[in-house]
Amino acid sequence: MVCKIRLLCLCMMLLPAVLSAQQIKTAYGQTYAIFEDDTHILPDANISVLDAKDSTLVKGGVSGADGRFNIRFTAAKDKWYLLKVSYTGMEPAFHRLDSQTDTVDMGRILLKEGVELAEFTVTAPMSEIVQVGDTTIINAEAYKTPEGSYLEELVKRIPGLEYDVTNKSLRYNGKPISSINVNGEEFFSGNNRMALENLPVELISKIKVYDKRSELEKVTGVRSGGENFVLDIQTKGELGGALMASAKAGRGNNGKKELELVGNYFRQSGENLSLIANSGNRQMTSRHKDNIQNIVGTNFTVKPAEKISVNRNLSYMGNRDGSQSTGFTEQYLTSGNRYQLSGDESTNKQRAINSYAGLIWEIDDKTFFNLFGNFNLMQGENANSNRQVMFDADPGADLSDPFADIDNLQEDMKINDIRMRSLSSNRMNSYSVSANLTRKINQKGSSVSLVLQHSHNKGDNDSFMNSSTTYYRLQDDTGNDSILHRVQSHLSPSASRDQSLGLMFTHPFTEKFNLQLSYNLAHNTQESDRNTYDLSAFIDGETDDIQPGHLPAGYEAGYIDSLSNRSDSRTLAHDLALRMHYSNDMWDVNTGLSVRPERRSIDQKTGLLQADTATRIIGFQPSMMAAWKKEKFQFRFNYQGNTQQPALTDLLSLTDNSDPLNITRGNPGLKPAYNQSVRLDVNDNRRDIFASLNWQNTINSFTRTVIYNLQTGGRESYPVNINGNWSGNAMLRYQNRIRSFRIAARTGSSYNRNINLVNEGQSEQPERSITRSTGVTSNLRVSYLPQWGSFELTGDWRFQHSHNSLRQTDNYTRNYALTFNNFANLPGDVQLRSDATYSFRNGTNIANGDDQFIWNMGVTWKFMRKKQGELSAYWSDILSKKKDYNRNVTADGFYERRTQQIGSYFIVSFRYSFNRMLQK
Repeated sequence: MVCKIRLLCLCMMLLPAVLSAQQIKTAYGQTYAIFEDDTHILPDANISVLDAKDSTLVKGGVSGADGRFNIRFTAAKDKWYLLKVSYTGMEPAFHRLDSQTDTVDMGRILLKEGVELAEFTVTAPMSEIVQVGDTTIINAEAYKTPEGSYLEELVKRIPGLEYDVTNKSLRYNGKPISSINVNGEEFFSGNNRMALENLPVELISKIKVYDKRSELEKVTGVRSGGENFVLDIQTKGELGGALMASAKAGRGNNGKKELELVGNYFRQSGENLSLIANSGNRQMTSRHKDNIQNIVGTNFTVKPAEKISVNRNLSYMGNRDGSQSTGFTEQYLTSGNRYQLSGDESTNKQRAINSYAGLIWEIDDKTFFNLFGNFNLMQGENANSNRQVMFDADPGADLSDPFADIDNLQEDMKINDIRMRSLSSNRMNSYSVSANLTRKINQKGSSVSLVLQHSHNKGDNDSFMNSSTTYYRLQDDTGNDSILHRVQSHLSPSASRDQSLGLMFTHPFTEKFNLQLSYNLAHNTQESDRNTYDLSAFIDGETDDIQPGHLPAGYEAGYIDSLSNRSDSRTLAHDLALRMHYSNDMWDVNTGLSVRPERRSIDQKTGLLQADTATRIIGFQPSMMAAWKKEKFQFRFNYQGNTQQPALTDLLSLTDNSDPLNITRGNPGLKPAYNQSVRLDVNDNRRDIFASLNWQNTINSFTRTVIYNLQTGGRESYPVNINGNWSGNAMLRYQNRIRSFRIAARTGSSYNRNINLVNEGQSEQPERSITRSTGVTSNLRVSYLPQWGSFELTGDWRFQHSHNSLRQTDNYTRNYALTFNNFANLPGDVQLRSDATYSFRNGTNIANGDDQFIWNMGVTWKFMRKKQGELSAYWSDILSKKKDYNRNVTADGFYERRTQQIGSYFIVSFRYSFNRMLQK
């Protein structure tokens, strides 16, 4: 007992000595991230205190939603410590902690982009989507895709990203994506398709979505243009400096084939080199045996010096495709609607060369120079054969074969019957060059910028047409139905040139407030001709020997002056603009007003008549973009307005009757229109909720008054101004992940009011045709994401209703779809994937049996020592149930079109991949 008391006393005597050798320290500050030269609060950054000698961890924590942190740790008296601040995808920051003070104010700690996921050991699920300032960061590894997938497969799985497979366009939360970058640099500038179809998912670490400023805007700090949202692909850090290459070949039934060679080299600094070559028709589903798509392209970015960046790309595309389609149209008229059935078969050939180059040069700390240019060369050919029949009553035909029972219909229903065969060829070449030079003229940062732009376009379009039109309500001299035969050729050259010279002065009144004044002088010229020739005297029933650009000798004798025209126009404009930018930790505001006085003139000859006119008008373009953010909540407001001038050809009273069923003329009294749009976005990143409201309106909008000829079914139209056209839509999106389950829901609605003017029988007062369209959409996606695969179930419902005031007609469509998309990794490096979609619709003029069940299946096997070989088989549309319908409703009618599909096919492919580290 006595020993224990003595030991306790000894410990109490030593305690002050131990405490004197240690002390409690506190470090505090706020974390920020730099994106696109803008500074944003960075929440959830990792805060670590390290022993400076061996980097062992002493204490850890994270920054709060406002970026602030306060970390307390026990420090030894004779030791030095480091504060490390890190965040996924950012360069870590290290700061030495003063050993003499108990409290250390670290102030603002800035992180820059650079480090990738490979530098961290992740032991918990990472956030799928993080909002840092105005930048959305999407963790690509959170969205699983099948083996060998490319970027387009990944974007289909990310909530908020809307991907249109047909035209390869992207939207994020309703905002269009203008381009795709890689590590902040251009990647095949202006051609998103190259990135979507050729960037492997395996090299993608994350995706950033943000409103990217131009190089000039980065230097001046003021937005001088509209929104420019980009998808910025960030590659994995462990692949930086590695060459990733693959070769693929495949063959299937129904003429399916694919050949592919892809090589990519990316560095974290932004330097890159890509070579892409592929040929095939795997994704082409229309029923044409010669479908093929050939692409060869290269893209590179180099930085030969610290402050110089050069980007260049060159691509060739050669496509051949064809389609067979049928259509149904209902035109709204007061005396009774008109109905039209159509069917056509077309083939297209197109070859194009596109090139882009850009130079970004920071000459010194005060001088910045940017130079950009592109060149495009395109040549195309088209052959089309079609038939159109118009009725005054609904023929009730099936779109799968609309003309099957046409001979059994009553003759008095028919108005006209058009059969036409046409051939055309077109050639186009264009180039553009733009440059800007900025010089900062004082210590405060005031700058002067000189901006130059020049572009030129030249085109030639040659066409041949052989048509026969039967008018069932007109008789010829013998009392039979009147028939009009036309065998014509059109030669249509055109050219345009744009030039502009601008000067900008930007002054930063404070660190947060910039003001910019600019002047721009612009000049535009346009020339176009259409020369029409009657070739009926050169043929004897057959027209196969006549091709566009290869006309028979002596064709000039068939020149038709009354069906030809010539146009020459010029525009001189002065653009004065005042813009402002204000930014702090919570607000980012860009606003401006552009005033554009311009003089426009045109000299045009249509047929035997000639006219010219000149106008002086002033256009206005106000804009405002304001964003407010606090912690993980963001509010964004956008207003855009602009004056739209009428086409100069619409200001002339000349009549163009080259198409007897579609006669057009101008209107000298046409006024400018004013377009305006408002958008509100709310993003609650804490709850993963996004909401958006949009409204568009046009004052003095352009529409065409249509005069219908009840006997021939033809129409004559001229432009007028009208008010009352507007539209709006709303959208709400939610997503959440609970362990291995993810749920994403989206709902939205839209309203559109569209007005047209209809004039029948040459009455003096046209009647207003108002079409009101309402739409509602809902989408629910539930995913199960185990380590060994992915299972996704999606339900989609879309409702569209339209009402027309002219005939009090209603059209509606309900579309339902249920999709199951999954893949599973099996033993032996085998992956099995399958997706199935059951869809059906009901509504106006939709027959029973219009549902479809599309089922696709594939299997992939990886082999060889490093799994470089990949053998895959894919079976598309196993049940041959795929259909392609498209519906549209406007102020003057209802339209539906169906394109025939190829049906079921399979393809077997082999792919060999290799990676080689060239430079780390």
